[in-house]
Amino acid sequence: MFKKINRLTWTPLTWVPDPNRERIYVTEKYEKEECFIRMNDFPEEPLWTLFLKGDKLDLEDTPTVWNVLYDKK
Repeated sequence: MFKKINRLTWTPLTWVPDPNRERIYVTEKYEKEECFIRMNDFPEEPLWTLFLKGDKLDLEDTPTVWNVLYDKK
């Protein structure tokens, strides 16, 4: 069975930093409590973990269709 979380890796999305949570990025397409990505301690861990409604998926690379707007701190 193909989960919806897998579809997000080939869906064009723009991710922006969540000002209230460190290393968390959200997209306007989904509620921020239901869908977000977390930047991990790469290379010891996968670069990203994608969370969608209780499911999670580790990603070694940023999907090419995603645009991640990094914090300028």
